[in-house]
Amino acid sequence: MRPEPRTRLAVILLALTVMAAACGDDDDVTGSTEAVVFGEGTIPESVPDDFPIPSDAVVGTTLVDKINNRTEFRLSVRSDLTSIVRFFQVGLVNQGYIINSSDGDDVEWTLTFSNGELQGSVFTSFMGQDVSTSVISVNTS
Repeated sequence: MRPEPRTRLAVILLALTVMAAACGDDDDVTGSTEAVVFGEGTIPESVPDDFPIPSDAVVGTTLVDKINNRTEFRLSVRSDLTSIVRFFQVGLVNQGYIINSSDGDDVEWTLTFSNGELQGSVFTSFMGQDVSTSVISVNTS
């Protein structure tokens, strides 16, 4: 009997996490030589300095995958969906990024962007009571 796709994905992710942890050493996050670094509370250094971040954003979980040049982080903002999506669209364009796509509905919105070799996305969900959460992903490979 074959495991379900979600079970296989969970096993693969767990194996990759264990392997990445085993390959790394105990350096702190800023000077870490680990292949995959998990964090929380601060924007990873691998995020471009010109990337627009709302001033009142609360940074949640972060992930830096040094092997694949990929960074992901979660932001929560006291904002309705339309306003936070507009913030990212205007902020990215003002910093020279190109919006490749922008689509969604009243509850979720996804936009993709690029700037030279950098590719990324912002997936935003409206959580209710004027709170939105965005997962930002940037990749330079």
